[in-house]
Amino acid sequence: MNAKQLVVLAAAAVIAIGATAVTLRTSPQNIASDRRGERVFPDLLARANDVTTISIRDDDRTFTVERRGDGFFDKDSGYVARGESFRDLVAGAASLTFEESKTADAARHADLGLAEPGKGLGDKAGREVIMRDAKGVALASVVVGNRDNTVGGARGGTFIRPPGMNQTYLARGELRVPVPHAAWFEINLINFTRDMLARLEVRGAGQGDYVMVSEPKGTDLKLQTVVEGRQPDSGKVLRLSFMVDPISFQDVRAPKGEPKPDARQYIATSHEGLRVTVTSVGEQKDGWVRMAVETTPEASDAAKKQAADLAPKMHGFEFKLSQNDIDQMAWTLNDVTTEPKS
Repeated sequence: MNAKQLVVLAAAAVIAIGATAVTLRTSPQNIASDRRGERVFPDLLARANDVTTISIRDDDRTFTVERRGDGFFDKDSGYVARGESFRDLVAGAASLTFEESKTADAARHADLGLAEPGKGLGDKAGREVIMRDAKGVALASVVVGNRDNTVGGARGGTFIRPPGMNQTYLARGELRVPVPHAAWFEINLINFTRDMLARLEVRGAGQGDYVMVSEPKGTDLKLQTVVEGRQPDSGKVLRLSFMVDPISFQDVRAPKGEPKPDARQYIATSHEGLRVTVTSVGEQKDGWVRMAVETTPEASDAAKKQAADLAPKMHGFEFKLSQNDIDQMAWTLNDVTTEPKS
């Protein structure tokens, strides 16, 4: 081998070693092994209080929860959100540390719950979380996948993926993203318990009006509307009482349009004089309603205070009912009565 050949081989070796070094420093595959124990978002802990918005994109929708002063709100509807969920999510992201690299094969993302959201993949899709400061600068951005309990420690691990990248990682720590959308809210607005409920009316939309009362206080509802040749179906009347124990919702939005003049309604009144009216908006089958709270003339001071507390949670919003409540609002007199047994 001559001197010229030795120079060529030496140069080639230097290039190969240099390329290997670059690969070790820059390859996403080695981030976790090289930095095991380091924070995924090293600056977030110091800037946790600077996070003003958290945007979440899951397989169904994209929404943003924002901090306003000392409160937290759904950006689109303005409805109050759980402050503890916001704070827990920021704290979880700040404490995530790299554990190990996982697959960079996009075809295997679904196995880790990290497939691209919005593609109709359900539980196989990840949840993209972006935390921003008041200027809109992203302080943390990550796609969150399945949990992994094989990682040591009480919190276990979480599969993650940087948005727009194929490389995935197992991170030590917990990042619980509140989904669906309603998980950000206190969905039970008020419980008209058996002792509280005095009267329940269902009316409108040409589906038949009827009234049920609980008298004396603490007794089961009884149908007061008489239907010739039929008798109350006690099972269904009882089920209607569950519709207001509690009055709750599955989603919330800003108002859209106005209710129809003869929209379907149910009206629950307490023995203390608190009254809540739930009115269908849009297509009844879609289950969106408006809620209004008021008091009767003879209402107690406790009922008046309760109405004042409930008004900011009910007025100015539209709520999505559960499918069960949607179905029960549509029950006619024939549905809540039956032919007498012979």
